[in-house]
Amino acid sequence: MKNLKVSAKLLLGFGIIAAFTIAIGLAGVISLLTMDATYTEAIETHGYPLAIMAAGISDLQNTVTDMRDAVILKDDPEVLREIDASARGDLQLFENSMEQYRISLADSDLTLFDSGMKIYHEVYKPSILEVLGMIGTGFDEARAIDILSKSRLATDDMVEIFNETMDHKLELLEKAAADNTALSTTIFTIVLIGAIVATTLAVFLGFYISGLISKPLITLAAFMNRAGTTGDITLSPEDVENIGKLAQAKDEIGQAIGGSAGFVGHVTNIAHSLGSLADGDFSIEVKTLSEADTMGQSLHKVVDNLSHMFADIQTSTTQVSSGSKQVADGAQSLAQGTTEQAAAIQQLSSSISEIAERTKANAATAERTSRLSATIKANAEKGSNQMDEMITAVKDINEASNSISKIIKTIDDIAFQTNILALNAAVEAARAGQHGKGFAVVAEEVRNLASKSAEAAKDTGNMIQNSMDKAELGTRIAGETAESLSEIVSGINESSVLVAEIAESSEAQSLGISQINTGIDQVAQVTQQNSATAEESAAASEEMSGQSIMLQQLISQFKIKGSETQPGLPTAARPARKQLDAPADSGFEVPVGNGDFGKY
Repeated sequence: MKNLKVSAKLLLGFGIIAAFTIAIGLAGVISLLTMDATYTEAIETHGYPLAIMAAGISDLQNTVTDMRDAVILKDDPEVLREIDASARGDLQLFENSMEQYRISLADSDLTLFDSGMKIYHEVYKPSILEVLGMIGTGFDEARAIDILSKSRLATDDMVEIFNETMDHKLELLEKAAADNTALSTTIFTIVLIGAIVATTLAVFLGFYISGLISKPLITLAAFMNRAGTTGDITLSPEDVENIGKLAQAKDEIGQAIGGSAGFVGHVTNIAHSLGSLADGDFSIEVKTLSEADTMGQSLHKVVDNLSHMFADIQTSTTQVSSGSKQVADGAQSLAQGTTEQAAAIQQLSSSISEIAERTKANAATAERTSRLSATIKANAEKGSNQMDEMITAVKDINEASNSISKIIKTIDDIAFQTNILALNAAVEAARAGQHGKGFAVVAEEVRNLASKSAEAAKDTGNMIQNSMDKAELGTRIAGETAESLSEIVSGINESSVLVAEIAESSEAQSLGISQINTGIDQVAQVTQQNSATAEESAAASEEMSGQSIMLQQLISQFKIKGSETQPGLPTAARPARKQLDAPADSGFEVPVGNGDFGKY
């Protein structure tokens, strides 16, 4: 069983348990079917007939009851007729029941049963029918009691015979029950023993199969747990021997342990190569298992890339050493030149600063002139606006005078009409004679008042006309003055724009010279910084030359493919590595420290 696969082991164990379970189940089912058949046969052969016999005896007892009632109720013809029908029906039911009961009897009981039925037909039934016959012809109580008394002994014998046959059937029924009880006890015993055996076998197979599966996995899990948590992949000689034996198994666990052993061996080789890289040896050859070996291919690429990189670094350090010397010489020359350039820029900066001061003064003067022009422009615009307002006022006065002239004309018209009315009133007063004298006086006064109103309106109109002429003259003069002010404002605007442009140009010129001065100061600072930087660069170049020599010495400690370590330079010491050989008879090599874990 050890050489079987895990799935085969599990299937075999569960198959054995399933076989026992099926066997026990079949035995139980067959026994239950047998018990059911036995009970069914006993009930059909003995139980139902007993029930039929009990029903027949009950019908027989009902006839006895009917006869007693007939004797008691002999004076009631209606009741007697009912008793007659009931008794005859009970006799028929009894006979039917006895026919069904007789079919279930064995040959040994038929003779006894037939003797009882003979008593029924020869004694009991004729007696009952004789008593029932009295109901229609006149019931004789004494005769009926005598007939029933004589048939009672025969009835007891008949019932005793029937009870005897029933006792035989009860005995057979009890025997069938006892047989089924014994069979059920046997079935229970068999099922219990089978269950105990199946449980024991299941527990044994469970422990046995779980041991076959778990023991190898415990060893593998312990190793993998230690390797995963601590990184330690070394094994003791006992572990080597145990894993060698487990790897020889043919099941999936043996294959898993063997595959794990190969994988750990490959990881150990990778670790050994990484240790060589840590020691500075880039000339190692990394062996890969296949093109799909991700770790091996990656490590191989790392070794090649690092080897090429350090070779390039070694070449570059030589070139850097030579170049740093040239940079140092150039930096010294640059420092001297930048010092002279800084002095010349300082003189130029002083001259430009003086020009910047003068330009700034001109810009300030232009700015003040621009502000004065702006003030004059504002005053001229204000005068022009006020003149516009005066012209508007004169126009309003002229329009008002026109309105007053219209009103005066209206007053003149009213005076004219009043004068006409006064004349008409005087005419009418003259016609009235003596009675119209008072009215004539009033009309005269009204006419005088109208004349005075007309003269006053005429004088007022002349004065308003004179005012309108003078207002029109003032409007014309104000318009001409406004045009002159507009021309003055336009000229002042052009002058202000020119002065503003001059001020703006002076400010821009001053700003440009200030920026030039600032730029020259920055150039002077940069030149001074360049001078200091050139001196520092010269010193740094000397230092870099020394560092490049030291870098060459450090690079020479690494062993690179296609090159030899330079003579006279130190090399890094490599720690010794040990390997523990597996037992000779295991056929399985496992590393302790660094070694090969891939052979089994």
